[in-house]
Amino acid sequence: MNVIRKACYIRIILSSGIFISSCTNSGNENGQKIQPVDVRIEVLRPSKLIDVLQVAGTVKALEDASISPEEGGVVKEWIVRRGQYVKKGDVILLLKDEIAKAGYEAADAQYKLADLNLAKQKKVYEEQGISELQYKTFAYNRDAAKANADLMEARYERTKIKSPINGMVDNIIPNVGEFAPPGVPIARVVNISIVKFQAEIPERASASVSLGDKAIITFDALPGDTLHGKVSFIGATVSSVNRTLIIEIVMKNPYRKLKPEMIGKVKILRDSKANALLVNESLVQLVDRDRRIVYTENGGKAQECQVEIGGRQGNQVEILSGLKQGDHVIVSGYQKLVNGSPVVVTQ
Repeated sequence: MNVIRKACYIRIILSSGIFISSCTNSGNENGQKIQPVDVRIEVLRPSKLIDVLQVAGTVKALEDASISPEEGGVVKEWIVRRGQYVKKGDVILLLKDEIAKAGYEAADAQYKLADLNLAKQKKVYEEQGISELQYKTFAYNRDAAKANADLMEARYERTKIKSPINGMVDNIIPNVGEFAPPGVPIARVVNISIVKFQAEIPERASASVSLGDKAIITFDALPGDTLHGKVSFIGATVSSVNRTLIIEIVMKNPYRKLKPEMIGKVKILRDSKANALLVNESLVQLVDRDRRIVYTENGGKAQECQVEIGGRQGNQVEILSGLKQGDHVIVSGYQKLVNGSPVVVTQ
């Protein structure tokens, strides 16, 4: 009997301990306080927005001609030297022309003889001294001789290599006495009085750039010089290699400071607003594929605001929706927050 009583007492004591233990743990969990997060805030106020797209690019000559002879020949004389300015149509190089000149003179003599024979036979034909067929034979012979003379003259003229554009002779290759093969560049003429700045813009920005957009260009090689222009060309296709689109800005270059292949930066003005809501881009968090949020402080708690962004200005982005003027935007400590977290605003 005593054994049974002792067993009952032990069961009662164990049950009481388990009950006390479970109550204590439950009290700790329910009584635990969430510590507030120290944050700094800024009151959102409208400011001026100048939305620009900045990319790097290079200078290209608007006109750049590599000149090659249509027919090969030995270089007889360079009429110009490197660095010399030439006009369109100026002769820059002479090839040896003895054979071509003799061929032209012979063909021209044949043409003149055929033309003289035709003139004499015309009177005979009018007097019915020869048949129409004979007269037309003389006429066709004259025409063939003229075509041959024109051909030989063209070949003779090809020994005079001319500049196709106005510009500066940038390079000459073969020396006098060397053979200049047909179709191989022997000189380069570049016109840099007007140049184009060529850059590549990201695919995602292609819809925001239009012909005529204002552009500001700067060069590290020309500190203090700021050039202005307008977008004059936008490529029709996107590169499959880097997903970019080519744009060009044509500019005057009166002092020849800009040289082809110089590297610069261009800022393209896409939009301008007097009263835009701007926040630092680091405050905008991408939580889903297309869902962006910014935290604000409201009544001592963090409030998650879904926002839509617009233009950019430096490291700031425009807020199109989701925030309003006067909101307390959390600018420090937002990394530790979730919606509804208690916060303490510090200076």
